Amino acid sequence: MNGRLAILAALLCATPLTAQTTIGGRAGMTLSQFATADEEVEPSSIAGIHFAVTASRMRGGVGIALSAGYTERGTGFTADALPGDVDFSFRLGYIDVAALGKASLGTGPYLLAGPGLSVMVSCTASVSSEGSSLSSDCGANQEDPFKILDFGVSGGAGMSFDVVDFHMVVEALYGFGILNISDVPDDSAMNRGLMIRVGADWVL
Repeated sequence: MNGRLAILAALLCATPLTAQTTIGGRAGMTLSQFATADEEVEPSSIAGIHFAVTASRMRGGVGIALSAGYTERGTGFTADALPGDVDFSFRLGYIDVAALGKASLGTGPYLLAGPGLSVMVSCTASVSSEGSSLSSDCGANQEDPFKILDFGVSGGAGMSFDVVDFHMVVEALYGFGILNISDVPDDSAMNRGLMIRVGADWVL
């Protein structure tokens, strides 16, 4: 019996694992805010949009998921030195490129985790009070207060559903910015936020 089991194990090890390549798209929303060391500022979350194209390569339940797209991040905030009935916010638009490790947990669920690089392409500062609001480009009257590049890591989970000729997916990711994106001396701001997105994958 032991000899037969050894033969079966050898055959299993010799059998090549089938690789699967998919391409797809994602769209969803973000809920983000800054992490800051400034005790006089109280950050709050703002909602944004996200969309991306994706490609993944899986073999034996593990693989890599690449993505490139647009993501809105930012923060709302109040400050002790500012009027309490006034809301302030920064909305930053980024082009993101990410390479996430992907691990299948059976048929459907999977885990995602890995690094991402972001390039800021827009920044809007807004103030609102008593039903009126005013928005302008962050660098309209001064130097842009934020750095162009950001780097961070993301992690989360997803679920895939077979739908005729494609796979429908739902994913939730948390992004943890590592770099200080503030370009103001003696100030710090790091992106933090949740992303929920849906999409579709097609097997090549």
